Amino acid sequence: MEYELEQPWLPASEQLLDWSDEFHDLMLGDQLRMNAYRAAVTEAVRPGDTVLDLGTGTGILARWALEAGAARVYGIDLNKSILDSAVQRLTAAGLGERFVPLHGLSFDLELPGRVDLVISEILGNLADNENAPAILGDARQRFLRPGGSMLPSRVESYLVPVAAERAHGLLCEGRPADAGGAGEFAALLARRGSRSAFDLYYDTILPLSGYLAAPRLLRAFDLTAAPEPSDYRVPLVYACRRPGRFTGFKGYFTATLSDTVALDISGDAIGQRTTSDSWKHCYLPIETPVPVEPGDRIAVTFSRLSTGSEHTFRQGYRWEGRVISGRDGSTTASFAQSTA
Repeated sequence: MEYELEQPWLPASEQLLDWSDEFHDLMLGDQLRMNAYRAAVTEAVRPGDTVLDLGTGTGILARWALEAGAARVYGIDLNKSILDSAVQRLTAAGLGERFVPLHGLSFDLELPGRVDLVISEILGNLADNENAPAILGDARQRFLRPGGSMLPSRVESYLVPVAAERAHGLLCEGRPADAGGAGEFAALLARRGSRSAFDLYYDTILPLSGYLAAPRLLRAFDLTAAPEPSDYRVPLVYACRRPGRFTGFKGYFTATLSDTVALDISGDAIGQRTTSDSWKHCYLPIETPVPVEPGDRIAVTFSRLSTGSEHTFRQGYRWEGRVISGRDGSTTASFAQSTA
């Protein structure tokens, strides 16, 4: 699955129940993801541990845990066919007898006993756009023994305003890479009830050179503690440090996986694989680009709203705000986009 800078793709986190074998292969080939998780799992697992791999997928994290000496790994996944694939892969590797597959939603399942370690990679590129904090909070409370560990233990999401002219232009033309053409994309937006292509977020590699200001922390998730409410409203203000056309926001996360391993998906060098092939970045576009100068300010309020129960993967995001002149303090433009 080839991709380029500023090439919008439909958000994978909103299609997770339909992920194809091709997308799972993309995740397995994501060097940034794989290298960080392999090092972290190898460091965190102790011989004899009982481990839960929540969202096991093809079973790669379970395999690394078993190879590190775990006595048993429970693998939960909602997708039956991909869970069967995990069983086949682990059996072929001679590890099947210590792997216990569990099909279903983790909220609805029980384990025969508490585990020493919960490992998971159910993060979206904005951290919570696969409902990871709520899911892992429930797992910590019901499945983890006292004194046990979570991997990851902490995740932080960031936003930064960007000038992404190519990405914005492709959305104006109705041309996300995997939408099937302008007509099919328009039909998809209609089914969602979206007002326009700009009331959706996208998976897009957004280069560091497009930053108009310094990134700001949006949300910090401590996965070792009781989860905070899933819905929130966060105001942020950015001081522009260079001229450009403001076209939206880049969202990304950093994660503490283990004592010495962290994962940061903000990178943009595709050839050097400092990007994440599978996550990419979260592009939150605005409909009408706004020229900005150094000293101008971009004020945004970012909101998350659950669109069902805590046990679902859907949520609505809203990003609304204004651009403020650095010369006289007047509002030069306003924007309001929402996936809700």
